[in-house]
Amino acid sequence: MLKLSLSIQHLPRDDAFPGDDDALGGALWSRLRGQLPRGVPRPVLLTVFAESVQVVDLPPILASGHDVHRACAAFASQEGAEALAAVGVMTRRRGAAALGQFAVAFVEWADGRWWCCTRPLDPLGRPLEGSEDDVQRAVDGASKPGGLGAWFRRARFEQLHIRIDSPAVN
Repeated sequence: MLKLSLSIQHLPRDDAFPGDDDALGGALWSRLRGQLPRGVPRPVLLTVFAESVQVVDLPPILASGHDVHRACAAFASQEGAEALAAVGVMTRRRGAAALGQFAVAFVEWADGRWWCCTRPLDPLGRPLEGSEDDVQRAVDGASKPGGLGAWFRRARFEQLHIRIDSPAVN
């Protein structure tokens, strides 16, 4: 059993997290794009529920040496989870070779739909000169980006479960 100590923030599901696929993806992408001028934002995993959004800081999971994809799938196993999103700056790889840093907002819904926007970054974490936002969606027949998603399917297939213990509040 994997046991980690993570920072988890719970936010109300309000207009910042709309219900429409494109609107939710676009809102997450806009938030990320707005953070880039202030420096490279830490990647987060968001679990979207009907009334709330759970935000998990991903670097502790990455640093733990455990399978980050399996950990993300465990979050998808939570009852009532409608969507999972990975948002932040990530390194795109082909095999062992790093292709560069990219700003990424990827959203996956429990039924397998997904929405993704990426943009290449320069070594300082700024959008690469001449690059544009690249939006891809499952509903358009695009291939799912490698290394992202399939979290709900994996949670079901591996029968994953997660237990989140909150510290006692006095």
